[in-house]
Amino acid sequence: MKKPEEVKRLFTKPDEEMLQQSDVLIDSFQENKEPFVVRFPDLADPFADGWTEATSVARRFIPDFEAINEQANETQILENLMDEGRNLFQSVMLYVKLAFPDNAKAQNLFGQQDYHEARNSQLKLPMVLRSMYNQASKEAHKPALLAKGLTEEEIEMLDNLAGDIVEQDNVQQNAKKARSQAAIIRIEMMNAVWEKMATVCQCAKLVFQNDAARYNLFLLTDDEAPKSDDEPLPD
Repeated sequence: MKKPEEVKRLFTKPDEEMLQQSDVLIDSFQENKEPFVVRFPDLADPFADGWTEATSVARRFIPDFEAINEQANETQILENLMDEGRNLFQSVMLYVKLAFPDNAKAQNLFGQQDYHEARNSQLKLPMVLRSMYNQASKEAHKPALLAKGLTEEEIEMLDNLAGDIVEQDNVQQNAKKARSQAAIIRIEMMNAVWEKMATVCQCAKLVFQNDAARYNLFLLTDDEAPKSDDEPLPD
């Protein structure tokens, strides 16, 4: 199956500068609309209104920095939960070692061998926490752990934190996808404005070929370095 084509910007200057240029060109077009329409009927009303609306809509769309901040916030919440999970695992493992000293087999049942690889993975740490919860809940282990000072609340927290990490990881992943989708919509909106600007400026080369002053009003420039604000963040 054919892969959809990537949506790319038609211009390189920053969005806010392009929209400002659009405002200026709309004003110039309105003041000189009659000679345009004589040569190019498609530029008659409601072309100017559509151009103005497209510019307004593009300007109102959520800026990328808001999406970045939202994504960063969800990432921080996830990392806080991961910290809680790591701390809880290490606390419970201390009680496991006290309850089952010099028993490597029992300690590995609680995830001792798996923890190092899983500690920084939002996918693997919940599995280790849930496995520890299952072992700590068994009658073969629970009384010995409680006798050493581990609480029922801490045992239940293993399961709760595992679920919270999984849920927050989904929230974070959705925030990343939402930013990527917003970036595509933003680019399409900005391109729609640019295309209207480019159409008018191209037509102006013919309409005002003998009028240097008005010809220069409709020179479309795009000499800025490309912006990468809408590129998806790495995982």
